[in-house]
Amino acid sequence: MKDYFNHLYDLFHSKMPFYGSGLEESLERIPEEHLHIPVGHRTIAQCLEHMLVWREDLAKRLLGEEREKIELNTDQDWPAPSGKSKAEYLTEFKRITKRIKQGVDQFDYTTLHEKLNPNYNYTSVDLLEGTAHHDIYHLGQINLIAAVLKSH
Repeated sequence: MKDYFNHLYDLFHSKMPFYGSGLEESLERIPEEHLHIPVGHRTIAQCLEHMLVWREDLAKRLLGEEREKIELNTDQDWPAPSGKSKAEYLTEFKRITKRIKQGVDQFDYTTLHEKLNPNYNYTSVDLLEGTAHHDIYHLGQINLIAAVLKSH
């Protein structure tokens, strides 16, 4: 199982994963100035910040670190972009991916199907897979925003 979850988080950074393009490949095609141009109510930078929040939350859970509950649809969930460059975002994603993989390596897989919280109906496997799916979903949004910006 450890190899499977490590693969999920490596796949996000790979070229031409089955779902299109990985993070680096996607950002490579996007002009720096497009990171902060809104399309609808979102920017590419907002999507990246949002993804980083949830990845950091996963890393903290896996590593047994103290974490705050993230309230959905708040500034905590969707923080304002900090003006990072593409290179800074990529560095941050690599740092957090490394932390996630450290957590995956030390995770107790006998607890994979146990509920994380008695008040919610999700398990550790839902969290581990769900964070990877969350990344893919928002990477699709990033690529869609980039395509709209490129067409203008």
